[in-house]
This record gives sequence, C-alpha cells and structure tokens, in this order.
Amino acid sequence: TDQSYTLAADVGILSRNIKILGEDYPGWFKESFGARVLVSSFTQNMMTFKGNARISNVEFYHGGQEGFRDSTDPRYAVTFLNLGQIQERGSSYIRGCAFHNGFSPAIGVFGTDGLDIEDNIIHFTVGEGIRIWGDASRVRGNLVTLSVWPGTYQNRRDLSSTLWHAAIEINRGTNTVLQNNVVAGFGRVGFRIDGEPCSSQSNPMEKWFDNEAHGGLYGIYMNQDGLPGCSLIQGFTIWACWDYGIYFQTTESVHIYNVTLVDNGMAISSMIYMPASVSHKISSKTVQIKSSLIVGSSPGFNCSDVLTNDDPNIELSAAHRSARPPSGGRSGICWPTFASAHNMAPRKPHAGLMSYNAISGLLDISGSTFVGFKNVCSGETNVVFITNPLNEDLQHPIHVKNIQLVDTTEQSKVFIHRPDISKVNPADCVDMVCDAKRKSFLRDMDGSFLGNSGSVIPQAEYEWNGNSQFGIGDYRIPKVMLTFPNGSRMPVTEKAPYKGIIRDSTCKYIPQWQSYQCFGMEYAMMVIESLDSDTETRRLSPVAIVSNGYVDLINGPQDHGWCAGYTCQRRLSLFHSIVALNKSYEIYFTGTSPQNLRLMLLNVDHRKAVVVGIFFPTLQRLDVYVNNALVCPKNTVWNPQQKYCELNRHLYTEQFLPNLNSIVLGENYFDRTYQMLYLLVKGTTPVEIHTTAVIFVSFQLPAVTEDDFYSSHNLVRNLALFLKIPSDKIRVSKLMQGESLRKKRSTGLTVELEIGDPPPPFLSNDTAGGMQLSELQKIAGSLGKAVISGKTSSILGFNISSMSITNPIPSPSDSAWTKVTAQPVERFAFPIHHVAFVSSLSVITQPVAAQPGQPFSQQPSVKAVDSDGNCVSVGITSLTLKAVLKDSSNNQISGLSGNTTIPFSSCWANYTDLTLLRTGKNYKIEFILDDVVRAESGTLSLAAQSGSGGGGTSGSSNSGRASTVGTAAQIMVPVIICLLGRLVLLEVFMATVLISNIDLGYN
Repeated sequence: TDQSYTLAADVGILSRNIKILGEDYPGWFKESFGARVLVSSFTQNMMTFKGNARISNVEFYHGGQEGFRDSTDPRYAVTFLNLGQIQERGSSYIRGCAFHNGFSPAIGVFGTDGLDIEDNIIHFTVGEGIRIWGDASRVRGNLVTLSVWPGTYQNRRDLSSTLWHAAIEINRGTNTVLQNNVVAGFGRVGFRIDGEPCSSQSNPMEKWFDNEAHGGLYGIYMNQDGLPGCSLIQGFTIWACWDYGIYFQTTESVHIYNVTLVDNGMAISSMIYMPASVSHKISSKTVQIKSSLIVGSSPGFNCSDVLTNDDPNIELSAAHRSARPPSGGRSGICWPTFASAHNMAPRKPHAGLMSYNAISGLLDISGSTFVGFKNVCSGETNVVFITNPLNEDLQHPIHVKNIQLVDTTEQSKVFIHRPDISKVNPADCVDMVCDAKRKSFLRDMDGSFLGNSGSVIPQAEYEWNGNSQFGIGDYRIPKVMLTFPNGSRMPVTEKAPYKGIIRDSTCKYIPQWQSYQCFGMEYAMMVIESLDSDTETRRLSPVAIVSNGYVDLINGPQDHGWCAGYTCQRRLSLFHSIVALNKSYEIYFTGTSPQNLRLMLLNVDHRKAVVVGIFFPTLQRLDVYVNNALVCPKNTVWNPQQKYCELNRHLYTEQFLPNLNSIVLGENYFDRTYQMLYLLVKGTTPVEIHTTAVIFVSFQLPAVTEDDFYSSHNLVRNLALFLKIPSDKIRVSKLMQGESLRKKRSTGLTVELEIGDPPPPFLSNDTAGGMQLSELQKIAGSLGKAVISGKTSSILGFNISSMSITNPIPSPSDSAWTKVTAQPVERFAFPIHHVAFVSSLSVITQPVAAQPGQPFSQQPSVKAVDSDGNCVSVGITSLTLKAVLKDSSNNQISGLSGNTTIPFSSCWANYTDLTLLRTGKNYKIEFILDDVVRAESGTLSLAAQSGSGGGGTSGSSNSGRASTVGTAAQIMVPVIICLLGRLVLLEVFMATVLISNIDLGYN
C-alpha cells in the first residue's frame, strides 16, 4: 500500500545551562521533596496581582513534591495557577526546558488560559508529565518519557489506588491544541484527552496531528471524558501498548480518523453509555473509524517482549487486561459496547459491564487498512475483529466497507467468543446464557472484507439440546409456538426443524471464527422492547423468533442490580434479534406478551423491511403507532370524521396481511384465529403496539343481512342507551356469516362489537376521560345479566339468544395484572364468556352432612347451563346464587349457616363452608339464581348425637334439568350408632330420592 509508519526510539538532551535543582540531602528519596516554581496570583487591598513567567531552556532536577497533585495545592516542578487569560501572547510560556528525576508531575496548568507549552523534554515523573486544566493551551513538540504510576513508586504495591494517570493529561482542559508530542514509556496511560470537535466548523482551534505514544498499557484513554455531541480522535500513532491502543468510554459518539495503531494488545476498544435503556430512549450514537492503519504485528515485532506479573504495575492492573485471542496474539478492533451507564472503571474492569445494554448503537469502519493479522509467534494468532468476553448482554453491530487487508489470513478475520456459562445463575442470566456472544454480527457492505457483500453471524444454536448448562434447547421453546389453534401439540420438526439465526445455502461455518459467513441474505438487528411498567420485574424470556423453519431463542440482558447486598432480581425485557431483511417472522414470548411493545430495525436503509407476527393471548384491541400517529389495521379505514378506524367491508382476508413493499409504516392486521398481530417494520422508524382494555361482544342475528345491519343503526344506538355510554364507545369490529368468537357453526349474521375507548389518533399520556377497568367490567356484567335474564330483545331491538363476551384486562401497573401473568401462557389463555338464557341449574356435587355445627364434609357445587347444556358464564355478572334450607314439607326453615350467597366463577357456584345447624331427616337445600331459576339438592339427614358417636346422611339428586321426567334412584345409607357400654344396634335407612322435576321460566 502507499501507507507507511515509523517505529523508532526517541532521543532527548536533559542538560541545560540554567538549572533549578532540588537539593540532595539525607532522606530526600524517602521524602520525595524537591524544588518547585509556582506562577500564580493573589489579592491584597482589593487589588489582584497576577504573575507572569517566560521560562525557556531551563533544566529542572528533583522537582516537585510527591503526593501534592490537587489543583488547590499543586506542588509540581512548574505550576501556572489561576492566572486567567494570558493577556498578551508570549507573556507567559514554558519552552525548551528539561525535567528529569522529579517527584511529581512536571508541568501543571490550572485556571490559566492561552499558555504555550512547547519543545520540552520530561523524563521520570511520578504521575503525569503535563497536566492541563485550562483553556486554549498549546501543547506542541514535547517529549514525555517514563511516567511512573504512583501506586508502584518506591516499590509500593498500592491496591487501593484507582487513579489512572496519563503522561499528558488534557481531558480537563478545553480547546487545547495538541501537535507533534511523543509519549514514550508510561505506567498506565499515554494521552488522556477529550478529543476535538467532530465538525470542522465548530472547532476554532488548530487541528491535532503527529502525536505519538508507545511503551505503556493504554495509549489513548477517555473515561467519562469527551465533548458534547461527538469527539474526534485524529492524527495519532500508537504502538507497543500492552493492552489498548485506544480505549474510550464516553457518553457521546466518537470518530477516529487517520490514526496508525501498531503492535498493540487490542488496537481499539469502544464503549458508549447512556441513555439508559430502561428509559426507552433511543439514540443515534455511533463509533466511526476512517482512513486508519491497524497493524497486528510489525515486521520487527519481538515475540519475547512480554510483560509479566513480576512487574507490580502489571500485577495490580490484572483486571484491566485487554482480551486476547484464545491462542494468544493481538487483536484489531473489539465489538462495541453501548451501555446504559458507566461501568465504574477503573474501580471495576475497564472492559466490564455494570448496566443494561443500550437500545441502539453501531460501529462503522471505512477506508481502513489491516496488516499482519495471521499466525505469529509460534502458534499465536492476531485477529482483526474480536468480541468482548466480559460483555454478556449485547455487543452492537459492526458495518465495514472499503477495507484493505494486507498479509492477513482468512482464519484471522473474526473471533466470536462462546457465552460464559458461569453467568447462568439466579443472580445474572438466570437459567440460560445471555445474548451478547449469540447476537454479535458484522456486515460487509461492499465485499471488501469478506470477498463479497455479506455478513458474519454467530452460531446462536451452539449447544442446542447439548450441554444443559447453556440452557438452550427445544425444551425452552415457548409452549404456544408449538400449539395448534385447537390446542393440540405441534412437532418441533414441523414448525422449526432448524435452529439458530435464519440462514441459507450460502452460509458456511468457519470453526476458527466460531461463526458463519453468509452471502445470500442481508442481515440486520431488530429490537423487541417491552414498554410495560413491569418490564424489569416480569420475565418474558426466552423469546422465540421463527422464520423459514429456523427458531432462535433470546434471553435478554442479565440482572445488574444490587439491593441490600443481594441481587435485585430485576431484568429488563429488552431483546435484540438478528434477522434477514425482506423476510417474515413470528415472535412468541414464554411469559404473557407485553401490553405495550416496541419494535425497530437498527442501522438499515429506509427501504428495508420485515413483516413480524407477534402472538398475543389476550382478546383486547391492539393499536399500532408510528411516530406517535395511529396506523389503522389493514382490514379497516378511517371513519368519515377521522376519529377512529372502522371495518372495511370491501376487502377480503387475503388482502389483510401487511406487504413488505408497502409504504405504510406499521401496516398491521390482527389474525384472531391464530392470535397473531402482523405488522410491517420498515427502516429505522420504531413501531409501537399498545393494548387497550376493551370488551368484545359477539352474537348471531338470524335472518339479517350485512346490508340490513349497516342500514340500521338501531343496535349500536340502543346498546349505548342501555349501557349509558356515548355511541362512539361502541364499534363494529367484525361481521361474518356463520362464525363467532367461540367458532360455533350457526346461520345468519355474526356481529362482533368492540366496547371501549376509541384509539386516539395520536399517542398521549393524557388518560382523562378514558374508561376505567371497573367501568368496562360493569358493562360486561350488565350485558351478561341482560342476556341471562332474556331481556336483550327489549333492550337492543334484536332477538339475541346468546352472546360471547371477553373480559377487559388490567393495566400492567395494576396488581391484578400480576395474577393474570402468573397463569401459564396458552393459545387461548383468556376465556371467552358464553352467556345465554339460563334454562337450568345442575347440582353437580351433592352436599354431605357430617356433624351438627360442622361444615359439610362435601360442599355443593352448582352449574348454570343453557338449553343445550352449555356452560353459562354467570360469573361475568354480579348475579349470585342463594342457598336456603327446606324441610320435608318443602318449607323454608332456618338452620343453614356459612356463606349461603356466593358469586359464580364462570358457570360454577362452589360453596366452601355451608353448615347444617339442626338435626333431623329429609332436609333439602334449594339453590336460587336471581329469584327465578331454582334447583334442589338431594335429601339430608342429621341424627342427634348420643355418646361419642353420631352421623348424618345425604341423598343424591341431579336437580334442575328443565322439562324432563326424572328417574328414581334408591340409595342405601347405613348409619351406625354406637351405644357406650351396651349393645350395638345397626339401623339401615332406605332413602328413596326422586330427582325433582323443575319447570323453569321467567315472569
């Protein structure tokens, strides 16, 4: 190539004619106390006096005092302190000086602006060589060598120190000019910087160039540093750094242009943090690397030149090593980390993760050259791209283009680590490995890296049905994914015979990469994000994503919280999947699907799309929004007033599904049969799904055509009047000939109505005036009661004999939602209540009396049914069942205690504590619904106790079948009464119980 670099030692002369020397005296080394020059200001008699110093060609020996490095008392060899703006350029500067064998930083600038620091040679400082906390300083042509980390100075082993000193530290300064400086040999960091502004228009200062660092741990270091919006790192040559050429952890984007990185443990490690993903904020932050040269091993690299723990500086920084390939060697660029918060480095490992991953992020590399990535040093391998082994949550995508590879082998291009199974524990990833190493992918935009345009995708199915410690296999697939709509099980081989990320025949597994190289499909990352308030406390994973016979499982980020010394048991429901564009997918959650969900594609062209089908077990309305605006389902159109979406009568079912080529972002349709919401996710625009609590009511209208129904508005008007709600709260959601929510065959027109708030045209946090859950429950109860009592004809003007009603569901913030989500997820986990005219009550479980004053040993259960024997869900109403005691003459009497009036659960009324308080024979219990429908139990007898024994009897009856002739049954009930100290009498009572005939009807 036409690119070149020079690696050479640096030579400087330390002697000067003018000398400022710290006196050598007994104990000087232990005390580390030397000479210092302080240029500052002071105020006296309300007048401020500022000093000036033009220092050039001066030798400083044994300067400064060790330990005094704060800006309030900086005892450096030379300090410019609180001079403010230097009024006249050249009135203060330090040029051409030599500093050696000092006890502190050599040059400090605090509260001083516009100072020139040029052509100085600095050798052996404790801490920084040059430290800038001022504005517009010009640092040019300086050589800083042997900056010692204070934690190992004088043979110390300071385990408590978390300071990471830099030979040249300018991150606390502003508008600094950095040109032609060399840092050679440093304990921790070469340059600590903020960088330059990314836009040339916003940078009034001279640009940086020709700065060099070699012979330390971290060449360039940015930790909680950087400029607003974006920081630029350009014009550096960094070589022979044991850990990182460039390491940064910033809140804003970073651009790296025109840098040369040679023989570093890892050339570039990038971490961007904030906004926190729990806030649901999306950023456009990126890391860009352009026009750079990255060399794995230079021709003169010495394989025996290694650092070991014999060096205290290396031993004490062991937790902060850069990741190396498994066989040793060096790496070029690490997969990026975009996190929610800072990782607490250097108190914690620099490459570690202490928070959830961020939602979005991208590392974009272009116009750069990689040299010398191959097998080196007797079996070691240099790798161009490598994942971060300490990040188990997510490592965002890499895009590359216009890449040039020189002296680099195919096997050395990529290495993706395996998931860390030690994280499979209740405090971290719980029962399944986390996603970072299973979702790291690289996309070659132009074929310059892989040979053709394509992608590197991980082996996400690694150890599927294998090592159980990974927690991945068919047994983790959500149950609903493998269940047909009729409830029968579906073989895994039928639904998803292939495992992992969707692939085609062009995909080739490369063992050295531990990943696939694919050319046939264009991959991208898709975000699946719960917006519910319980997003951290309710687990949804594993999440299955299915396409073309492939199923991939996603776990989500690990638990990062600590609560009173223990893990918080909180994990964010945020999932990143790798998808092939222009394909269709299905998504299934192991937990109950979120009520509020957001999907988006990351880093794609606005024309690229996927169609996603999401399983929702709830029968509620699902509203889709794009850019906060409602997107009507494809089977609907806006009503004339543009207030809500109404049913489109002119479309057929085949036209309902979203189209990949559609220009309508968020185009959607809910398939009731499969409980799947299909929607179009296109470009990088997020699509939001919001569940609205409503009631769906379905019924048949015999001998009514669709046209007749629409030409008459009586039903909706009458229903609104009956429920005392505005008519716009009632909408027709479905019309079909002969089909209902219960899938029963029928004739006539099936009408489905939706009762609840219409979807707002634009998303808003304002819920004033909206229908509450209690109101909807009351409406469901009122409708159910009207149907059960046979009053629908008079109320609605139509003859409706039965109705199907769905229950509204509580919001995620409601405590009742916790009970809902605790139930297993089924195809139809949320019941559809069938209500009809109750023709009879059936006593399914007969009461059995035990002893006077004791609850029945067998409590009665009563079922409400219609004329066809179907279960009638009286429980959706406020109707209750009352139990009264009758004697043999059919008179109501007292003597029955406990909860005699109870509500229904669905069609069942189950008593729990009925108690007979009196003795006697041939008692009955009558069950009464709404003072109209009645049924009787079999007869009960309870003998008086004598001595220590006693017992009761119960008859058996299946009462309550309407208009039928009962059959007689004889039951022999032996009652044994023991007489203490005397003979035993055996009495056998023959009880003939006639199942009562009950004529049911209403006045």
